[in-house]
Amino acid sequence: MMNTQEFAPYSIAVALPTYLKSLVERMLQGVLRDQHEHGLRWYLNDAANADVTVRLMGDGSQAISPNLLAEVRRRDGGIDVVHIEGPWRTGAMALALTRIGQMLRAEAGSDAADAAWLFLRRWCDNVADAQPRMLELRIGGRVVALLDPIRYTWHALDRQAPAEFDALLDAMAREGWSLNTAQVAVLSAPAAAPLKPMLWKFGLHAGRQGALPPLLHMPALKLKGWPYFAAGGARSFADLIAQLRSGANNRSSLQSLALAPRAVVDGFLNACYVCEFFHDNPALLHSPPQSGSAVPLSVAPASQQRSVISAIRRSLQVDRP
Repeated sequence: MMNTQEFAPYSIAVALPTYLKSLVERMLQGVLRDQHEHGLRWYLNDAANADVTVRLMGDGSQAISPNLLAEVRRRDGGIDVVHIEGPWRTGAMALALTRIGQMLRAEAGSDAADAAWLFLRRWCDNVADAQPRMLELRIGGRVVALLDPIRYTWHALDRQAPAEFDALLDAMAREGWSLNTAQVAVLSAPAAAPLKPMLWKFGLHAGRQGALPPLLHMPALKLKGWPYFAAGGARSFADLIAQLRSGANNRSSLQSLALAPRAVVDGFLNACYVCEFFHDNPALLHSPPQSGSAVPLSVAPASQQRSVISAIRRSLQVDRP
């Protein structure tokens, strides 16, 4: 059963092959001691009852240093997955556990950025469903709003709920919240209001906790047009928009340009993603993640395509008589 107390210890299990399990558990023992000093208390448990379970990413059979993922059990019974980048470095494992601890705390009430990031994770999971369902947002046990992932609208149900976004997010972090399938009929709800302005703000706040998982696996990001919610925002938004209009960048390459602090870039990408400002190209979405600034040939400029083709011809001696 998942721990729901903010400062209570959380349990973690290592579900790995024997030859890796003892290695990871020894690494975790040192990391968990450091986490305890920073206010996060963990203990090892079995996979059936743990709040967090560390597993191999894929089958790991051919990898010399296989990647790991952590399955984080939510209060509603669902599972969030956190990819551990560079798991064989103690610092990377510590960073992953800090992120996971923030996710677990967010359900019991904690930092606003944690709540925003986790809220969007739940929202994206539901939207990705083949048949997205109406959701209810609860704060402190009260149903305060119904959210429609098809029409991108929401219906306020609780007159005592904060009307301003910052106050709403603060209440979520302070009182605890949940986002689950709605039990209230939509027909009995008040008039709908646009949801995307609120999602945009959630995205910007969530940038402090990083980019949403789908953004990490998209090799190219291209805006459909000009994201109008960015008007009046940070000055760096204009530079980010200019880069994203060409489709020649992904999240990694955009960060490397250092146009803005990392949290601002991730927040802007989160906001554009949840508000559907990016082109949805299934061929790109399901391709293996690309690193650095590499861009598929299909989205490269025409001049670059010609130079690549010429280089191939020269290497194959096609140009010779």
